[in-house]
Amino acid sequence: MRLTDEQLETWRRDGIVVVPNVFSQDVVFAALEAVEKNAYDGLSYSQYRAKWDNKPDELEKAYKNNNPLNQLAGPFGKISHFPTGLEAVDTLIENESYTGIAKQILGTEEIRISYGQIFLREGLTDKRYSEHPWQGYHIDNGTNSAMPPHPDWQRYGYILCSIILHDIDLDGAPMLICPGSQDQLEMIWEKHPGSAGGLGIPDLREFKELGEPVPLIAKAGSVVYRSSYIVHAAQPFANRSKQRVWMGYHFHRADNDDWCKTTRPIPRSSPHYMKFITDTTPTVRGVLGWPSPGDPYYTPEALDRLAQAYPGIDLEPYQKSA
Repeated sequence: MRLTDEQLETWRRDGIVVVPNVFSQDVVFAALEAVEKNAYDGLSYSQYRAKWDNKPDELEKAYKNNNPLNQLAGPFGKISHFPTGLEAVDTLIENESYTGIAKQILGTEEIRISYGQIFLREGLTDKRYSEHPWQGYHIDNGTNSAMPPHPDWQRYGYILCSIILHDIDLDGAPMLICPGSQDQLEMIWEKHPGSAGGLGIPDLREFKELGEPVPLIAKAGSVVYRSSYIVHAAQPFANRSKQRVWMGYHFHRADNDDWCKTTRPIPRSSPHYMKFITDTTPTVRGVLGWPSPGDPYYTPEALDRLAQAYPGIDLEPYQKSA
């Protein structure tokens, strides 16, 4: 799968494009099921609601004991960052269409991952929004990059690639996006220069040029590709019986790697990482920084050491260069 000319034009104009049907319904259903069990202490969302709907005070006490970082994956989230150890979630990155579109957008076959993260909000506990609708607008570039936004946003930014695990409707707290704002940061920067790679807007009403924010609605199996420079904000749930769930990876060009380093590093010594690397594809290992098959790195000696480091790994794709 590749973006059409029309989709590419949307990307260049708006800094965001929603691509439908990148993932099958079976795949996203399995991932959603795993994410919910991680988020809700082994329960599905409906079971979680049945347990806690009438006990808001008890729920608040219970989930406040959880690590705030893991709460990004839900009130009782046990893990939020890739690799999660949830096979149905981690293997989403092996979808060749998903990474292929990222390469097309970034204009290179050599891309790298900054990090991957489950992001889950739900109506009972969610407070990730500002008091007023004109507050909270910002760009995400500072999450990974220490460099301020560059005028050439396609070359020097990175992209956030969110895999939508269920339908996100208007009453399900869709993100609010200012399309085209990635090309309008100069006027914002003059008034509110950010700290390193970040940028925030105290009051969106200052910048009528940005236009009316648009809610980001999408169907299950879609992927939202957006620039790290695009202005956006959270909003509250209109229907507090809903949740909003996606799995997202941040990708950048390999030649931007020195300054697109995540503040949430992949735990390379963890059992989850070791198992994932052993079982995944050469394409995904390349996104994680491994030399491609055919690279002179893969001498017989290097292959022997890789076999020892990752017991059970299939090294056949790399043996052709040995």
